[in-house]
Amino acid sequence: MLLASVVILGVICLVQAYFLYKFASTILTFEEKIEAVLDGVDDSYKIIGEILERPLFYDSPEVREVHRQIGLIYNYLLESAAGLAKVQEDSSRSEE
Repeated sequence: MLLASVVILGVICLVQAYFLYKFASTILTFEEKIEAVLDGVDDSYKIIGEILERPLFYDSPEVREVHRQIGLIYNYLLESAAGLAKVQEDSSRSEE
């Protein structure tokens, strides 16, 4: 009876270890993809910042609206990156 209990608990531990490894690898892969996307967002953020610093030479309302929308996207990217950086900071602090 004791041997059967130990075998059952061993099998349960192996199944848990398998799923733990599977989920951990999924999370790490997801994290790598997010970091790659954030690198691209960072590059775009710099380019958008340079575009916003240029003066407008065409006085059309459409061009001004596009410029305003680019400014909004610029701010959204900044907020998103700051939020993700905060999450990453919090998770690194909890690991320590």
